Amino acid sequence: MALLRRGSSGISEENFNSRLVRERANVGAVTASLAWNDPSDLDLSATVILKNGGKEKIYYKNKRAAGGFLDVDMHARDSETVDEPVENIFWKEPPAGVYIIEVNLYKKRGPRENCEGVPFRALLKREGEEDLSRQGLVYFDSSSGARSLEVFRFTVGKNGQVTAGIIGTPSPAVKPRSSPLATISMKAKKVRRVMKMAKKIVKATKRVSRIAKGKHGKRQVWTSKKAKTSGGLTKGDLVKSRRGKIVSKKRSEKGKQNKWSIATKRAYGVKGYVGFKPIKRGNSFYNAIKEIMLQP
Repeated sequence: MALLRRGSSGISEENFNSRLVRERANVGAVTASLAWNDPSDLDLSATVILKNGGKEKIYYKNKRAAGGFLDVDMHARDSETVDEPVENIFWKEPPAGVYIIEVNLYKKRGPRENCEGVPFRALLKREGEEDLSRQGLVYFDSSSGARSLEVFRFTVGKNGQVTAGIIGTPSPAVKPRSSPLATISMKAKKVRRVMKMAKKIVKATKRVSRIAKGKHGKRQVWTSKKAKTSGGLTKGDLVKSRRGKIVSKKRSEKGKQNKWSIATKRAYGVKGYVGFKPIKRGNSFYNAIKEIMLQP
């Protein structure tokens, strides 16, 4: 980096601002500008070491980066020089990080015997703060080959507050930037976790039906797991049969009073049968039941 030599650029603040207006330069929350009176090509650049990781640079080859934009770039070609050149970088919403503003002597034009460098003036504008101004000479350092000069350093906090720093101090370490895939993966995990929690909440708040349905509905009511069957039977309306089946008490009593059932029980005693005996139309057991039913 070239050393700063004190000197006046001869550029007033009024003249500086008139150049910016002439080139329709934008003004943001933070704006860095450069002006000089020489055919040489000076470049304004900004290196941003981002708080969230990574480093980006705004300069003539990369005019948009780190939320900023180099909207005025002059003297890039020999045929495009003017008497009062100016350059401008602005940020509408600067991201959190450390900002290093530099002036670079890209190409020296004019008499070669002029070794005093190129005088310049740089301005740093911040919303709600007093403008900062820096004047000096930028020249080619034959011993180091450097042509750049740091003119401003400042820090932008997470809340957008801009704090001036000390130029020339060591730059902070650059944090590794998380990959997009890792970010997507983390977001996907978060979404899955939120969805899982939402399902648990819905399940916990979901009203559980007290109506027993299906094949084992009566048994669920009998064991007090449900309040009643879909037909309206409560536990008091049910009874367990000799075979262990849960049936309707009303239907059970009705079945016991059925003439066929009564006759069948009497026929078991008459025939001397024990246990299950199939009833087939025309066999002796069937005929015995019919005879009993016909009795007064």
